[in-house]
Amino acid sequence: MMYLYAGLGVAAIAALTLFGWVLYRAGRNAARVQSERQNLSQADAQNATMARMNEAAASAPQTDDELLAKLRDGKEGQ
Repeated sequence: MMYLYAGLGVAAIAALTLFGWVLYRAGRNAARVQSERQNLSQADAQNATMARMNEAAASAPQTDDELLAKLRDGKEGQ
């Protein structure tokens, strides 16, 4: 009978240890997911900024003559 109680005690300790380890891993995974989401939103914001900068650089007049032609045609600022 003593072996039964000792076995049940060891099994209970093992079950609690396993449960604690699973909770620990779940917490680490949740933190990693949250961190990756934050990194993704920061990267999206940087990509949007770079896209706006590239668009502005691509549509800007390259020479004084091009700028004067755009101003003359009324296309600047559109």
